[in-house]
Amino acid sequence: MRLEDVTAEIRPRSDWEAADLGLVLVRRDFWRCFAVWWLALSLPTIVTGWVLWDSPILWLLLFWWWKPMGSRMVLFELSRRLFGEYPAWRSSLREIPRAWTRRFFHRFVVNRLSPWSPVTMAVENLEGLRGIPYRQRCVQVTRRGAGPVMWLFFTSIPAACWFGIAILGLLLIFVPEGQNSAWRTACESWDPTQPFEVPLLILRTTGCCVMLAMSLADTFVTGAGFGIYLNNRTWIEGWDVELSFRRLASRLTKATLVMLLSLTIFTPVTASAEGESKAAQVIRQVKAAPEFKVHTIKEKVSKPSENRGFSLNLDWLRFGGTFLDFLGRVMVILAFATLIGLISWLLWANRHVLFGMRGGGQLTSQPKAKVVMGMEVSPETLPSDLPIVAMELWRQGKHQEALGLLYRGAISRVMDVGRVDIQECDTEGDCVRRVNCAGAGVHPEYFRGITNVWVRTAYAGCRPDDNEIESLCRQWPYPERRGQ
Repeated sequence: MRLEDVTAEIRPRSDWEAADLGLVLVRRDFWRCFAVWWLALSLPTIVTGWVLWDSPILWLLLFWWWKPMGSRMVLFELSRRLFGEYPAWRSSLREIPRAWTRRFFHRFVVNRLSPWSPVTMAVENLEGLRGIPYRQRCVQVTRRGAGPVMWLFFTSIPAACWFGIAILGLLLIFVPEGQNSAWRTACESWDPTQPFEVPLLILRTTGCCVMLAMSLADTFVTGAGFGIYLNNRTWIEGWDVELSFRRLASRLTKATLVMLLSLTIFTPVTASAEGESKAAQVIRQVKAAPEFKVHTIKEKVSKPSENRGFSLNLDWLRFGGTFLDFLGRVMVILAFATLIGLISWLLWANRHVLFGMRGGGQLTSQPKAKVVMGMEVSPETLPSDLPIVAMELWRQGKHQEALGLLYRGAISRVMDVGRVDIQECDTEGDCVRRVNCAGAGVHPEYFRGITNVWVRTAYAGCRPDDNEIESLCRQWPYPERRGQ
């Protein structure tokens, strides 16, 4: 380990700043760290998945229990790259068996549920300590950073679960319509009266998404723990001071050689006062260097108020006491945050009611959209006898123009007759939902039918037959704008 080859700025940091340093190190070499994480766990994950394919929950639990192997590989990459080494793939592959076999019982049984494992892992793997020296060193490197380590421990698994559900939702969005029959069948076969009997397809898909999310979360948690470990060693061993002296030595080497050469050339008659003045000047230059700046930490201690009037006491928010007290306070904070978020969401969802009222309690009239999905829907751009014109276009072989005219006319009529608030950015599905909410006056059944025909023709290339178009034109339910 050569401090002069370090690729990050080494200086004393606060706890959260140290954790952020670790996150930055992971982001810098994310794909390499993510790849070696999966190299360590890909084989056991595939083997256990093949054996436990019908027990996805047990498969997911085993995957979670084996996470330290991937963390060990991420720590291997970050520690080498921090000090200017860029290990080849061959060396990373040789490290995988060591990550599995080294101190197996301690890693998987004794220290598996320790929240300090992202920090103490570096003591075990990088410093190579065992037994009593290992425990003493762990006490030293865990004196700082208790807050970030605990928050990472308590929030990493819930965050991974939520992120896994988000990945699952993203996958379902990109599945083409009509190709998700297996998923739809599994959802329909899920009995609400027995919510714990989840179909295997849902469990397998959700488990795979959560595994991917766990790997992403564990990669960044390992980096944050490594950043806290580096910060503690900087505070304990004075790495920043050592680096400062080495930089000073490298800068003063040339000056020292010049001074020695001048002493050999000049006669000893040189005045001692001149030598003392040069020495004092060198000392002042050294002391004026930024490396000798004194770092101080100021902590503000609140005094108990002597005012007997009303005061808001927030002492219960301070983390201290037993583990149950800490957990209870965290749950109270989460409950308040959830309540505030729910109130904010309700205000935002009903903003059109709260902020759409004027002085007399009347809703402000919003301007109607003239273009929806790139199509002109203003009444001025549509003919007066719209179904007749559309049918004539269809008979002339202009199928796309005829169907587009019917669909544009339907959107324009529901906006004009039913006062449906359709926006320019709405999609076909958004328009159907808005029309359904408007009631029977805008004929939602007809609008859904013509929307389905338009979607099949525009996106799937399935042209409807002549009878279907004639039926749509004959059943046109919206009043025409005569006299235009």
